[in-house]
Amino acid sequence: MPPLEAVEAFLAAARSRSFRAAAASLALSPSAFSRRIQLLERFAGRQLFQRSNASAILSADGERYLANVAPAIEAILHATNSLRQVDAEGTLRMATSHSMAAEWLMPRLPKLLSETGIALELTVSRDPESLRSQAVDVALWGGPTPELASLVDVIANLDAVPVAAPRLFAGRSPPRTPADLAGQPLIEVRANAGLWRHWLRKAGYSGPPPAVAARYDTNQLKNEAAASGLGVALATPMVAERFLADQRLVAFTRLRLPTDQSYCLHYASSDVRLRRSVQSLLHWLRAEAQSSLKRYDRWYEAGSCA
Repeated sequence: MPPLEAVEAFLAAARSRSFRAAAASLALSPSAFSRRIQLLERFAGRQLFQRSNASAILSADGERYLANVAPAIEAILHATNSLRQVDAEGTLRMATSHSMAAEWLMPRLPKLLSETGIALELTVSRDPESLRSQAVDVALWGGPTPELASLVDVIANLDAVPVAAPRLFAGRSPPRTPADLAGQPLIEVRANAGLWRHWLRKAGYSGPPPAVAARYDTNQLKNEAAASGLGVALATPMVAERFLADQRLVAFTRLRLPTDQSYCLHYASSDVRLRRSVQSLLHWLRAEAQSSLKRYDRWYEAGSCA
C-alpha cells in the first residue's frame, strides 16, 4: 500500500489550483507537501504531475491514477465519517465569514446549543477547499443566489438600503434620489465589488458608473467605516443588525431594493446534508434569519429615514 498521507496530498493537488493552495488545505508547509508528492511518485515509479514555476498539472499517468484512486479514497472518507457521526452528531464544524461570525452567529451560539444541542465550531474562511477536503461540515456564506445547486440551501435572500452615520449630512440636505447617491462617497466590501453599481442600476440610475470611495475586507469593517462617517454603505439584514438597532447607521432615502445576494448553507457532501444535526441546524438558521429579516422590516417601516 502507498502511504495514505501521500495519496491524500495527491488528491488535494489534483483538485487545487496550485501546490501551494493544496498544501494550505492540509495545513502543511509547501516543502512538506512536495515531499509527500515525491514519495508517492517514487512509490509508483511514475511522474504524476507536469511541473512549472506557476503550477503543476496532472500528467497522463496522474490522470489515470486519479480516476482509479479517487473513488477508493472517497469510500474511505465516507466509511470513516459514518463512524465519527455516531459520536459527533452534536458537534458541527462551520466555515463562515468574519462578519457573519462576529456580528450574527457568535451571539446566538448559546441559544443554538440550548435549543438544539448542537455545538458549532466556527472557522473563518471562504475557501471552498475547506468543504471539498471536509475540514468543515458546512459553510454559511453570502454571495450571489445559487441556481440549481445540489449541495446548497438558501437561508435568507437579502435586500439593501443606503445608510450612513447620522452626522454625515448634518446641516445639509441628504441624498434622496439614485443620482444624489451616485455623487456621495460610496463604500463597499472588496469581495462584493460592484454591489453599488448593481443596486443603483436597479434603482433606475442611468448615469456614469459611480465612483467607490473605499473598499473594505469585511462587512463589519464596511459598517464600522460608515458608522464613523466615512461614507454611504448598503445595509443588508443580519450583519448590519447591530448598527441599525443602535442607530449608528440610519437610512437617508426610502429606496429599499432586493439584491441578487443570499446567505446560503453549503455542505461538504450529500451524506453530511442528510445528518439529523445538520438538518436541525438548517431549520434553526432559517428561523433565526427570518427573525432578523422581520426586525429589518420593522426598522425600515418605522421610518428610520433622517
